[in-house]
Order: sequence, then C-alpha cells, then structure tokens
Amino acid sequence: MIELQDAAWLAHRYDEASDNYQFVHLPRGARGEATFLSDEYLPPDLHTEIVSRSELGVLEPNRTPIHFIFHSGFCCSTLLTRALELPGKATSLSEPTLLRDMVGFFDRGAHRDRYPAVFARTLQLLARPFEPGEAVIAKPSCVVNRQAKTILATSPSSQAIFLYAPIRVFLNSIARKGITGRLWGRELFRGLHGSNRPDLGFSEEELFGQTDLQIAGLAWLVQNRIYQLLLAEFGEERIRSLDSESFLARPAETLEGIGSLFDLGIGSVQAQEIAHSDVFHRHSKFGEKFDADERKRERAAGDSAHADEIEKVALWVETVARGLGIAMQPAGRLLD
Repeated sequence: MIELQDAAWLAHRYDEASDNYQFVHLPRGARGEATFLSDEYLPPDLHTEIVSRSELGVLEPNRTPIHFIFHSGFCCSTLLTRALELPGKATSLSEPTLLRDMVGFFDRGAHRDRYPAVFARTLQLLARPFEPGEAVIAKPSCVVNRQAKTILATSPSSQAIFLYAPIRVFLNSIARKGITGRLWGRELFRGLHGSNRPDLGFSEEELFGQTDLQIAGLAWLVQNRIYQLLLAEFGEERIRSLDSESFLARPAETLEGIGSLFDLGIGSVQAQEIAHSDVFHRHSKFGEKFDADERKRERAAGDSAHADEIEKVALWVETVARGLGIAMQPAGRLLD
C-alpha cells in the first residue's frame, strides 16, 4: 500500500468501471520538469500503483486548501502555474489528467450515484502538498472548466482565478499554429459543448458550417459564460478574472494579488523576485529562452498572416456575445 501522505505519489487516473485510482511516483523535481501531468509528458518508466477507492480508507483532512487556475487556453496559464511553484508556500499541478477523467466519468453517465463521492475524494487526493503548510494550486485543462462549479461547490475552502486571453490574442494564437491550433479549437468546443451543453443560438447545421476560428471563438465565449455564472454564484471573495496581457505587463502585481486571494503570503519583495526570475525568461512549455519581446514577434507574425480573418471573427464573436449577454471583458478583475 502506498503512503498517501507522500505527495510524490500523484493521483493520476480514475477508472469508474473498477472504482480504482492509479497513482504514479513523481517527486517534486520530476513533476516540475513535466509541462503537463499527462502521459505524453511524463517519463515512461514511472512506478505505478493501482489502489481501489475502498482501500483508501479515511484520509486525514487537508490542513491547507487546493486552489484553481481555470483558463481559456493560450493565455500564459502554464507560465503562471510555474511561477506559483513556491516550495514552502505552494505546490502547483499543471493539467492533472485525473480531473479530465472526472469529466469523462460524468459524461459517460455510468455509476452516477457515486460521482459526488468520487469527485470529493479526487480533490482530496490532489490537495496533498509536498511540505506542511503549503497550498496546492491546480491548473486544470480547459475542458475541465465545465466542472468548475462542481469543484468550487465541493471544496468550499478553494479560491480560483479565471485567466483568459483577449479574443484577438486567443484567435491569433490558434491561427498561427496552423492546422494543429485549428483542430485544438474544434476539440475544445466539442469538449465544452458535451453533455449539459449551453444554448448558443445556433443549430447543429449552422455550427457545422462555421469556420475553424468561429468555432474556437464560440469555445472562448462558452468559457467566459462559465466564469460569469461562477462569479454570480460564488462572488469575488472566491473567484477573480485576469487577462493574459495584464499578467504579462504587471507580473509582480499579479503574483501579489493572487498571493492575497489564495492566502499564500507573497509580499511585494518576493513578487518582484519571482517576476524577474528565470521563470519569466524561458518558454513555459519548451524551456528555451523566451521573453516579452519574443512573444510580441510571434504575435506580429500571426497578425501579418491572418489579420483579416482574426478581425472578422473577433467582430462576429463580439456580436454573438452581445446577443447572449456574455461579457467580452469579464467582471471581478484581479487587477484594476
């Protein structure tokens, strides 16, 4: 039996047919090297253990909370997650697969009676820090945004940030990644548009006729709508919004603000130190040197090749948003 109090045993997968969890042994250093906590980014030779949910027994209550970075995609969420990996203050989780498994579990509809208990146990398993007193900060993948309400309702001590890229920045990122980005936008829409889908005012036939960037823009709107509903239900005391451009322009203020919301004790001096550290001068996904100037060059290249399409789709998204009552600039901002 694994030692559950050892956070190096990461709860990685859940199978509802067997009611088993899969744990992988991933110490802090190895976890920090993985861009995302999914199989394609993890070492192939990890020690794994399968444990039935019934064998887990009663875990000691977590003394520190788990907080969340919900995000739109293409918004520097991986950078923010890395910046909040602060030994002694916080342990961060970048897109743990286990939360995606909860979405699949919900959508398949089997064993629905046990879903609330499994979901609560899942959050408890993820909320295990490496050091006593650390908070855990999880950045789920975008499709998990559908379960954000369940997360916050299940874990009353959790706070959250909704980090998003402004629509033109979001569309630029997708367009310049070519077919890979466009496919990602469609897959995101399909994931967000699954069971309990929101009514966007389009028939299936109309959706089928929309371009890749239009579908990506609708996925972006769905995520803004999710945040809008979360803010109305849970209030600014528990969830705030942050756009990627403000984060990049004011990293120290952002870190200090999140530190206050998540009660991490990040003062202005430490926030400045983090903002000037190597974390902000390397690509958060690939590791090479990368800074604000390089981001500007990438974006300019995208605008040069796709400006007309991006602008037309952005204006269309704004029109759809007005009709649905969805804010393009979400309220409850972390930074004034």
